[in-house]
Amino acid sequence: MPPKIIIYGFSASVYFYTIKNMKAYYSNINNFKESTQGMKDLGFEERYASYLERISPERKEHLLSFKNEDDRLRSLAGSILLTDIVKELRDTLSASDHLSITNTASRSDASSISGLSEKNIFDDCTKEYPGLFNITFPISIKCEDIGKPYIAEAPDLKFSISHSGSYAAVVTATSAECKSIGIDIQAKDRKSVLDIADRFYTRVENNIIQSAVSNLEKEKLFYEIWSAKEAFIKCDGRGLSYGISNFNADITKNVITDLNGNVIATLKKQACPDGYACYVCYF
Repeated sequence: MPPKIIIYGFSASVYFYTIKNMKAYYSNINNFKESTQGMKDLGFEERYASYLERISPERKEHLLSFKNEDDRLRSLAGSILLTDIVKELRDTLSASDHLSITNTASRSDASSISGLSEKNIFDDCTKEYPGLFNITFPISIKCEDIGKPYIAEAPDLKFSISHSGSYAAVVTATSAECKSIGIDIQAKDRKSVLDIADRFYTRVENNIIQSAVSNLEKEKLFYEIWSAKEAFIKCDGRGLSYGISNFNADITKNVITDLNGNVIATLKKQACPDGYACYVCYF
């Protein structure tokens, strides 16, 4: 069983990966519902007031634009998880590393992420990436011109949020180690998925699926490839305009390649709940 933490009153599973300065969390939105069972007669904002106060007005406005309550809760869980990670990063830095967030260093051109000390999340990067002590909460999430989100108070902290089914997932990494990062968690809840693969997956991806003996294993590979592709699309930042068939998610080698086979990003499969697939992508 993974270790447990408590995030603002609800339980969430947390994983610390063996990648330097990268953190990934996921949370089940049903924990929100369980915590407000005695408040069913109240409106959404009243029921979840103690959670909504943890996020910025912009994020609150964004999630309230959803009509479906589960969509709202998935967005809320992702926002709270991100806030919790930023707070934890801030709180792990020592007093000697108190630096102004406005003096952020430019990111390096490192193309990979390596080793992590759980005890000090930023480790030696505290001198490359200024501390988070001067951040005020709740944090504000803005969007670049291409639509990729960033934290206004800490633009050099890379992050990605995903939600599907009953879960929200978040990943963060420092810009000293990667230029961009994306995560996708995917519920395995569709029918006739192999027909979708035939229509939209590349030859490389379909070959991976067809290498499996059973249909059950083929469907498992379908969802893993789908999650990997979505993670890359989020990492790239251009969304579906990139074209879902214009690159290969080679989960056998843990890389994203262009159609000529040139590696353009790294993949990492993540542990996640049964019935889901989850991948992180970075470059």
